Amino acid sequence: MGSYNVIAQQDELYTRLESLNIQPTFPENLLKTRTVILYRVSPKRRSPSIRGDWKVLTNKIQPTLKKSGIDAVLHYYLEDLLSGTEAYKSFLDYFDDRDVKNAVFVSELDGNYTITIAELQDRQYLLKDGQEAWQIQGTDLENMLNNIYRAIANSGLEKENMLILETAELGEMISPIKAKRNEFYDLNFSSEKLAVPIHPDSAEIRLALDNYPYKWGFVDASIPEKDLRIQGYQYVLYYVNTIGRSAKQILEYKTTDVETSYISEMMVNGKLAVESYNVNTPVYKFYIKHIYSGNIFLGKRWDAAPSKGGALKNYVANLSNELVKN
Repeated sequence: MGSYNVIAQQDELYTRLESLNIQPTFPENLLKTRTVILYRVSPKRRSPSIRGDWKVLTNKIQPTLKKSGIDAVLHYYLEDLLSGTEAYKSFLDYFDDRDVKNAVFVSELDGNYTITIAELQDRQYLLKDGQEAWQIQGTDLENMLNNIYRAIANSGLEKENMLILETAELGEMISPIKAKRNEFYDLNFSSEKLAVPIHPDSAEIRLALDNYPYKWGFVDASIPEKDLRIQGYQYVLYYVNTIGRSAKQILEYKTTDVETSYISEMMVNGKLAVESYNVNTPVYKFYIKHIYSGNIFLGKRWDAAPSKGGALKNYVANLSNELVKN
């Protein structure tokens, strides 16, 4: 599988959203094809971070989209889509399977709304650099939605979408796991080399890997997995970065709607330590993938943390405790 550098991907997508060529016209096939709705909202709390309630917006927006003839088949929080290298590709494949052709980007920042309607024209970044899009901004969401309906009604677009959902369908988390999912570590880690994709914060990663007991090396994040094997790597390090609930669902852990926090466990100086994080707090969770088989190794403990270095330090500490015998 070819690799996406998810950090660069996220930065580039946000840059392209800011540099769209805003036009008074909509995508030509908007009322004939399927659309995904992607949200970003102000955090409920910034320290520690807790994601804002974006779901309340979905039931305000879906009726206008239905009335306008936009077949909004899925509603997602954008950061879930961009949660990791493997997760991102899995979401894109799912959009292809659902034949999604357009996106409505809904952004809310401190009560200021921006709604952007665009065709999905780029496989890697969703949007082409400088592509045309329709956009509206304001503070009165209800008035903005009325303006969207009037603009589409007066656009001259032919409406072919008839069987449109009455209520918003919240998209399920898409797992990148294609082979065996293991809540333990592979004994073969000791004899094989681990590939660690380079990211802008690789110094933090290097520090966290100081205690990794086996061979590892930095690799370009764009190198396909099959080429990593040619270079002598049998395993690759990945992570998911989104709120705890979404991260657990992407990695196929069981979750319930009544949970309000998750306990992370890590070994510190030979003793078990724990931290509690709100289910809506963004965290990192690392795992190692065996390239040839596709099997992934999550470890025995949920050891996610809000910082990338902290989460990797936890994962490495738990791995070393299990595999290295003193």
